[in-house]
Amino acid sequence: MVDSPERFSSCETDGLKCRVLGATHDPVSYDERVRNEQAHYSSLLAAQPPGTEPKRPQPRVSVFEFAMQRYSAYIRSKMPHATLESHVVDFTDRSAEPTRMLSLGAGAGDWELAVARRTSPPMEITLVDLNEELMRSARVAAETRGITLSTVVADVNSIRITPHHYDLIVCRSSLHHFVELEHVLTQIRKGLSSRGEFLVIGEVIGRNGLMLYPETEAVAQGIFSSLPPRLRFNHYTKQVDEVVPNFDHSKGSFEAIRSEDILPLLMERFTPVEHVTFDAFLSLLLDWRYGPNYDLDLEMDRAVAALITEMDIQMVTNGVLRPTCLFGIFK
Repeated sequence: MVDSPERFSSCETDGLKCRVLGATHDPVSYDERVRNEQAHYSSLLAAQPPGTEPKRPQPRVSVFEFAMQRYSAYIRSKMPHATLESHVVDFTDRSAEPTRMLSLGAGAGDWELAVARRTSPPMEITLVDLNEELMRSARVAAETRGITLSTVVADVNSIRITPHHYDLIVCRSSLHHFVELEHVLTQIRKGLSSRGEFLVIGEVIGRNGLMLYPETEAVAQGIFSSLPPRLRFNHYTKQVDEVVPNFDHSKGSFEAIRSEDILPLLMERFTPVEHVTFDAFLSLLLDWRYGPNYDLDLEMDRAVAALITEMDIQMVTNGVLRPTCLFGIFK
């Protein structure tokens, strides 16, 4: 997306200036994606139980958590501070001054608020997201818990960040929704203070549109075909699948629209302090779509899940398949 001179409005808060995009060189394509993205996340927010703190929808799938426990030794061997919540708490403890945190594509801000409750002295937090309803919910949740919070409703693709202002800048599963990665990462780099860190949390770095690389699809399909029908039941379509799905999620949305570019651009513009890449096909086979089929009280289901996890670890470790998930701390 190229900045258009048409219909920009400005917004400002401490250390942050941004422009809300009203038109582009391709208004039908881009604007439709914006509307779809806003409607999708607003519907997810509306579906949450009333009176509960808003959070990003992330259903707990017990077999996936089981798999990640088995994966944890590999992850921690690459990234000792993989528990980034604790890392942020330690970071704030090292300074007598309040830590300034900026979160881009923050959604409901649930992670940021959870971290803020653990820090002393209190952090100065700014959340930026395209969805006004999510920002409003974040403000209400912060007020309820006595947390000072600034929110900005804006398109991150055209953001301007005051140089050297923030000690922590966070993208939590949001970088893969940004079209203007080069611009966003340049602004993040400029916006970090001398001690600043850029935290990348649960980022999608696989093939664009969440599609499968051909070699990954071949391996995943080989495993999938050997599973009994009860483990191939698709909880989205409510049907038993014969083949693993492989379609472009970025059509009509920003989902993984430039995910393949994220890691190379990060390595070009930042110095990694710690980072880990993992998960070639684990999420595909054991998370929301098929994961609820597994009963961890059954020895066979535990054995299948353990085998799938070990295959994923080995194929990522040995460079046979490309990973799709990134956690990292960058300078």
